Amino acid sequence: MSGRVATSSHDGVLEVTFENARRRNALSLSLLSALSRVIDDARTGDVRAVVLAGAGDGFSAGADLADLKGTIEDRAMDDAIAGAAASIRDCTVPVVAAVEGPCIGGALEVALSCDAIVAAEGAYFALPATQLGLLYDPRAVMRLRRRLNPAALRWLLLLGERIDARDGAAMGLVARVVREGTARAEARALVERISARSPHAVAATKTLLNELEQGFARLDEWERVRLDILASTDRRERVEQAKARLGLA
Repeated sequence: MSGRVATSSHDGVLEVTFENARRRNALSLSLLSALSRVIDDARTGDVRAVVLAGAGDGFSAGADLADLKGTIEDRAMDDAIAGAAASIRDCTVPVVAAVEGPCIGGALEVALSCDAIVAAEGAYFALPATQLGLLYDPRAVMRLRRRLNPAALRWLLLLGERIDARDGAAMGLVARVVREGTARAEARALVERISARSPHAVAATKTLLNELEQGFARLDEWERVRLDILASTDRRERVEQAKARLGLA
């Protein structure tokens, strides 16, 4: 097993970087376990947003083949990818993937678990499961189906073709396409704006969107959450600040 997750934090923004340069930032079991722990820890403390990126000029080549045996034991890799993706989805702060170069296989599942993907012009996305004689984890396919339109998912998974950043934006996979080499900086600028917003409102909005995506939002409970936020001191102070900026105070 190889690779590690490096972290740095500044002004409430946590940057998380895959570092497995010898294997194109491949996702080893140990790296995925570390990623889950780091993201779970981001739910506490002063973290307001997370940027996820790969070291060097690539996001990730996907599952680390050094950890695969070509047997049923490889379910451990499926579980590790699913665990990391779940940690990202369940994180109460926004997580943005900054993608340069390849984003392949399990790395695409991880990226699509983020709240947005900022991709450089040279980025591309691929799901080469059938090339490896694999039926991709049905649980993951179900989750990917919620994020991708049917044509995009069949293009990636059944036909095994790549999607570049521009086509990814047209298909709804990518939120923003930026100049090559700037994905991390653009993602950081995006989350810095988010981090200035109400953490309670942001966390509630993310959780609501996740539940709506999965089709089981509890609207009565969410109305109570909305009313609590409406009545909060934080909300009242932010309205007063907005009025002051407009000269209405």
